[in-house]
Amino acid sequence: MSPGRAGARTAVGGPRHRRPYLTLPGGSVPGLGLVGALCNLAVVALALFTQASPSWTLILLLWLNAVLFAAARLVERTILAAFLMSFFVLLLGREITIDFFRYETSQAPPGQTEHLQLCLALSLLGIVAGASAVSALQARRRRPHMPSEETGHGYAAAARPGGTVLADPSIVRCLFWVTLALSLISVALRARYVLANGYLSYYTDFSDLEDASGSLYGLRRIEIMLPLMLTIYLGLFPPRRQVTAAATGWAAYLVLSLLTGQRGTFVGGVVIILAYWIVRSRQDPPGAWRIGTTGRIVGAIAVPLMAAVLAAVESARGVGAVASDTDGRNPILQLLYGQGVSSTVVRNAYAYADFIPRDWYMGEFLHSGLLARLLGYQVYHGNTVEHALHGGSFTHAFAYTLLGPQYLSGRGTGSSFIAELFYDYGYAGVLVGGAVYGALCVWACHLVKGRPLSNGLRLMIVPVVLWAPRGSATGFLSTWLTPSVVVALAAVSILSLAAALLREADSARHPHTHRVRST
Repeated sequence: MSPGRAGARTAVGGPRHRRPYLTLPGGSVPGLGLVGALCNLAVVALALFTQASPSWTLILLLWLNAVLFAAARLVERTILAAFLMSFFVLLLGREITIDFFRYETSQAPPGQTEHLQLCLALSLLGIVAGASAVSALQARRRRPHMPSEETGHGYAAAARPGGTVLADPSIVRCLFWVTLALSLISVALRARYVLANGYLSYYTDFSDLEDASGSLYGLRRIEIMLPLMLTIYLGLFPPRRQVTAAATGWAAYLVLSLLTGQRGTFVGGVVIILAYWIVRSRQDPPGAWRIGTTGRIVGAIAVPLMAAVLAAVESARGVGAVASDTDGRNPILQLLYGQGVSSTVVRNAYAYADFIPRDWYMGEFLHSGLLARLLGYQVYHGNTVEHALHGGSFTHAFAYTLLGPQYLSGRGTGSSFIAELFYDYGYAGVLVGGAVYGALCVWACHLVKGRPLSNGLRLMIVPVVLWAPRGSATGFLSTWLTPSVVVALAAVSILSLAAALLREADSARHPHTHRVRST
């Protein structure tokens, strides 16, 4: 075969170069424009048919087009798409069921609905703006390194040679499995206690029991390390077989955590694996991460099953915000109504703003972890008056303001990153905070071969980010600053560096042996 014919075959029908992560053809998914137009028309038709208000229709359209924006480049915006789904379920679902389907007839006090609508619109605009800015920045950085037919190299196409010096694969793999085993023991003990004593006991009695028991306290500190150990391990880009084994162990942990009533941990943990799988399917050779027919069937069954399980957990906890007159209602609308309680948090935070203890709630991360210890702040745990008044936590301060004695029994209202941003900085804060979260979602999905520690820190905050519509605005910062996380990073780095030095010393003592092995 002539060189010309060989070259032509390589370029057209021969082996294909690996496409580097985040290199997407042309811009958007084929056919997405048509699908988007049809979806927009469907929403408008539904609004006209149900006589929905123009304001809620516009907000729903804004959310829909934000999802289409994420879907256009799903590889680099997987976590953004998941965040928008969480945004809909936790913040929009209840309002849509009420306005579009007349699920509830009670009227909100004057001003609350307008406030909520403005907050949601500003937040969505900020999310898209922040995600667009980071996507554009990443595209500009990639451009000089785009793959070419001559070299086949591109951004993140090859591992950086020094990337695993501080994250040795063998050591990371060993630490992950040890951490997982101890975490399974920890979460199993906690699940048994909660099942025996009730969901609220997790926030009252068990907290004191854990602090008093050295073994429980130690296991819990190790359990906090698990998400980082998993994501560092995944950040090494191991073979699919090893990823499947790690994901199976992680799934067992998530199921046990669900028995404690912690739905955010479960959903966020599932999204970590899904996002990672999508990234690897793009980065690795075509077909290496293909999901077969059986996997697709299992996935199709798992989605509604997961929704039903999450709703069952909400009901079993006995503290859910499900309407009392929902018997016989559409189960999908019932689910959306029950889970969308965070919109009520945004409403009530606006109505009771003058009664909530004054504090800088964006600085909650200063009241826990390493910074609290460095600054000399008292670290509070559980539902106590001290935590509500002096802990810098909007979640606890708001719940104490609304519930009073019921808060001390373990009950809570939850929070929302939108409510916290508005309380501290008004509507401008909601817009800017939305941009930060949009940027964070795209940044967290940007994995690079040869940077396992960086990849791990990005992926580990995914559960906290996805829970932000019902959680703290700066929870991801608190996660990074947890002492257990710092200890885990130090352990991986020190042990990996020691292993590298030992190998180098051994190579220096036995150069002939290593030369023969390399040959």
